[in-house]
Formats: sequence, structure tokens, C-alpha cells
Amino acid sequence: MINFSFLKTIVLLSSVVALGGCSYIGGLRPFVKEAPAPELPEDIEVTAYTRIKTPFVHTWNNDLVFPFTSGAAIDHDNDGTMEVFVSGGHNQADALLAYRDGELIALEDSLGLSMQAASYGATAIDHNDDGLTDLLVARDDGVWIHTNNGGTFDSTKIDYGKGDTETPLAVAVADIDQDGDIDLYISNFISYPNWVSATFNDAGHISYNRLLRNNGDMTFTDITESSGTAGTQNTFLSVFSDLDEDGLQDLIVSNNTGRIEILHNNGDGTFTKNSYDSGLGFWMGIGVGDIDSDGDQDIAISNVSNTIPNRFLRGDLTKDQVLIQEWVLLRNDGDRAFTDITEDYGLTRQGFGWGIVFEDLNLDGDLDLLAGQSYVKWPPHRVSPLSGRAMVQVKSDTGAQFLNAPVLNLGNPNFGQSAVIADLNGDAKQDVVWVNMDGPVIAGLNENAGDVVTLAVPESAKWLGARVTAVSGESSRSYTREVTNAVGMQSDQSPHISFAVPSDGNIESLEVQFADGTTQTIAVEGPGLVQP
Repeated sequence: MINFSFLKTIVLLSSVVALGGCSYIGGLRPFVKEAPAPELPEDIEVTAYTRIKTPFVHTWNNDLVFPFTSGAAIDHDNDGTMEVFVSGGHNQADALLAYRDGELIALEDSLGLSMQAASYGATAIDHNDDGLTDLLVARDDGVWIHTNNGGTFDSTKIDYGKGDTETPLAVAVADIDQDGDIDLYISNFISYPNWVSATFNDAGHISYNRLLRNNGDMTFTDITESSGTAGTQNTFLSVFSDLDEDGLQDLIVSNNTGRIEILHNNGDGTFTKNSYDSGLGFWMGIGVGDIDSDGDQDIAISNVSNTIPNRFLRGDLTKDQVLIQEWVLLRNDGDRAFTDITEDYGLTRQGFGWGIVFEDLNLDGDLDLLAGQSYVKWPPHRVSPLSGRAMVQVKSDTGAQFLNAPVLNLGNPNFGQSAVIADLNGDAKQDVVWVNMDGPVIAGLNENAGDVVTLAVPESAKWLGARVTAVSGESSRSYTREVTNAVGMQSDQSPHISFAVPSDGNIESLEVQFADGTTQTIAVEGPGLVQP
């Protein structure tokens, strides 16, 4: 992460002139270059999302804490409809947002979830297998487990030996050893008072991550060192996903001012690092999904891209160290091999990016892309904010690309951290909630006319890593989704998985392949919500 507070005075005293998609300080030279972002052709029909009123505005005290917030989809009262937890800054109450009468409202006092410490990452999971969804929150003072008692929550701090100079930013959950309970991977950053911007080479500036194996009672044994999963730099986000389809949850680590790490689970408590080399970058948000419909999981990770000049980013890099600024999109080729297809899919020069989330936004059966943008500590982004990315995947004879789609009405000209995907109004279609740093939550309801089949996936250890395939008797298309958590940027999506019903067919059943090798066939009688 980078600190540009010293430029604030310069920006405020300089005139800013927008010309030809660029912003100029004093009208002299480009300071912020908005990405070209080719747009969706007019002949492709896309239905706009309907914006709804939301009450929460995140505030940030830049003298004390990191600027991040978090969002997590959670059915707190087990009524089948998702609410969204959003976290506050220092001395700001958290909120639990629920859809009522055409808008989101804040449920009173967050029902025992709210705390005054700044909160950075949230993950929903049923940790005690009682059928109620609990919440893990990475806060400035540690990681907290909020246990659901049927709509209200009890809070306990997890004891894992947090160091004085480490700050947990996110918590990923998986059953790494297939013993039926959840294990935790904590993405750590050096604490805010000790943080120095753009530091690549100082080993004393790193706060390593933690892998905690569950002892079966929500106490944990730290197996970071023996497992080989500490990471190589301060880390914004890490995500579990079965990348090689062996039933074991692998690990993707987004090291800021470092290299991306892909770590394969060996099944014995150890992980092996993949040979993929991303190069040094400001790696941030992670998206995981099957973008090419071949059944395995592909990866997207954001970076600073082109909207901050290189000279402000190099920090302590030596002359011979190359800085990678572009986002990366990796196609999973199987056999633990990945191909960089960023340019092929049109994702170069997209501007500073945070959380990346894949979802089928226009219900055509292909995964689309949402990405939060703009850096709250970079003054030109305050003057000329990036638009945020709501991009539709378009396939043609020459290949596939992600094209910007303003018609979706999902643009986010705030300091966008991540989208949260959740069905807010109970119509089985996935809606979009943007959580923003130092700014308002914004939300859009999915008004697409197409039919969907949505599987109400339980938030339990058994379902983590499960692969769900929609089986159609009339269409030859493949629809496979993996149950994962905490993708985007320190936020957690709804566990429910939606499949667009093909225009040339139907969905007859859902085939579930669990991580432990067992299977389940779920009959589908028509569009809507399907219970497992």
C-alpha cells in the first residue's frame, strides 16, 4: 500500500483540468489517466440494476487506522433472505443492513455485532454446525468470532498470539485437513503506526500471515511455519480454492509489495508453492471463478495499473527490480498450470483496482466482473475518481473480453473496496452491494428478466470447496460453480449459487461434488430458490 498524503496540499492548491479522459494538475501534465475501458456494444441488450437507498457511510480516521471497511452477506435470522454486515472505522459502529420496503435499513444496534475497533475483513460461516450463520471479523485489535444465537450474537476474541505489530486484514476459512471443522488463514499487514509506503525489500517491515488449525472446539494451533504458508510480504487478502480438483483447498495469497503466491494443499498439513511468478506488484483483491466454462477455477488479482505514475510507486525497489503494475487474469489450464490472459480479455490499463468479484450480471450464463477502484490516500483520485468496473463478458469468434457496461447502472465513483453479491429481496436473483472506504454503501437490485436457479448453499464446513454443476437436458453449455468464501477484498459473498437458465434449454438438476468425494443430486423443478 502507498501513502501520498504529502501531495494533498499540492493538489488542493493546483487547478485541475479534465481533458480527453485525463486529469491535469495546473494544466501541465497527466497525473491520473482514466483507463480506456472499451464499452459494451449497443446491440447487446443488458438490463440496468435499480439503485436503492442505503443508510451507511463508512468513515476513516487517517491518523489512527487503515482506511478499509468490510462487507459480508449473512442470513442472520435464518429466514432465507440475506442481510449485509458492513463494518465501521475507528469508533464507528458497524451495521447490519436489511432490505425493507424498497431500501436497505440498518437493524438496531447490529444485534450484538458492532464494536468500536476499526474493522477490516468479514467472513460468514456456521462455525459450530448448529444451522445458524456466525461471523468472523478481522478488527484492528484482533480476530473476533460472533456466534449466532438465533438472530443476536455473542462475541469472543480468538486467541492465537497476535503480535503487537501485526494487524489482521482478512480471514479465509476452509477445512484444510478434512476433519469436519473450519480452519483459518489470517492475512496480516504490519500495523498502521509502523507502516511505511512502497516498501518491497525491508524484511523488518513484514507481518507474516497465520494458518490456524482448528482443534475441534474453536481453539487453534498455529501451523504456519510447518505448513509453509506464512507468505512473503504484508497481505491484503487470501482465498481458498481447489485449483487442481483433488478435493483439497489450495491457497491464493495476494502479497502487497511482493509476489502472488499460489500454494497447493498436499493433504498432510503442508502446502507446495506453484511455479507461477507474477513479478513484484501491489497485489490486492482476488476474484475466483470459472470464466471460460471448462469446469475449473480461474483467478483475477488487482494491482495499481496505470492511474498512478511509476515514479511514485517504486519506493525502495532497486534499479534492476521490475515493478508490475497491471492486473492479472490467470486461466487455469489444469495440472497446476496457469496462463496469463489479462491482455486477451481486455483487462490491461484498467486503473487502480481493489476487490474483484465474478458474477453473472446479465444472466447469460457467463461470469462477468466487478472491481472496486480509487485509492483514498491518493489525492488525484479524490479530485478525479475512477468509475469502478462493472464489466460484461462478451464472446465472439475472436475470443472473449470483459467490456465496461455503464448501462448496468453499477458504476461506483467512490473509493470502492469490493462488491458483495447477495439476494437482498428474496427473488432468487443476485443483487450487488458496494462497500466503500470513507464513503457510502451503494446497492443495486437485479431486474433482469431471465430465469435463474439458485442453490441455497449452507454456510457449513462440509460445503466449503464443493463444486456445483447445473445439468441441462437441452443445452450443451457447462455451468459449474465452486463454493468459496471471502473473495473480492476483505469481504464475503453470499454462499448461494445462481445459474442462469439457458435460453435454449432448462436446468433439470444440480450435481454437487463435495470436497470429501461424496456427491449429491438435487432435482430442479423450475426457476427460483432450491434447497439442498
